[in-house]
Amino acid sequence: MALQDARGDPISVLTLFAGDPPDFRISSFAAELHARWGQAGPPIAIRRAEDRVACGRLGSSVVHLSFPDSIYRLGQGGEILYENADSLFGPLREEDEGLVDVLVHALQELQLSPANIYCPGAFGGHVDHRLTRMAAERLGHSLIYYPDFPHATRGEAWPEDLGKPPGGEKIIPLTPEALETWGHASSEYRTQLSTFWESEDELYDEIREFHDASGGVRLIFPLETDTHPV
Repeated sequence: MALQDARGDPISVLTLFAGDPPDFRISSFAAELHARWGQAGPPIAIRRAEDRVACGRLGSSVVHLSFPDSIYRLGQGGEILYENADSLFGPLREEDEGLVDVLVHALQELQLSPANIYCPGAFGGHVDHRLTRMAAERLGHSLIYYPDFPHATRGEAWPEDLGKPPGGEKIIPLTPEALETWGHASSEYRTQLSTFWESEDELYDEIREFHDASGGVRLIFPLETDTHPV
């Protein structure tokens, strides 16, 4: 994104699961996360604001859809679908299997341009990342897959149920300026820092290590366009 912004390319980041909790009912697990985030005010509204600031650093507009995050989703009987951290990386609940069709319809209504569309590879298998990838793959567009950070740096792999997508791998080296911008943008997600890092310096270090281990960011391009410029 930093490289594209430097060229003056238009960029937009689409987040599917950016909706408020339904009726503001939350589980004890979600309440624990809210306490950890330590921010005053509606948590998801704060996260949307963080996203706008972070994407603004990268010259990107944002689109937030209204589907609630996995920690807020309830079954038809009001039961909690994902009750703890382990469940977020486990099997999709039956109710969420039907959600894919709804997501596809919402994406189709956006009439996405056939320009470069980047899709999470769902490294680590988080249910919302997998649902996003499943919906994107049904749109009929060629997709470019990126490794989910920081899951891809911590020994996580492609999800077993989806596997590694077909295509050609390409390493995109970033400039020092782009790496610095990546770190600054990521640090805007204040609610999420405590989940993954002890400090901003630790975040910056992991970004640099992730990049330098491969000499860039590894992307998977469609077979017919595996040399497409980023």
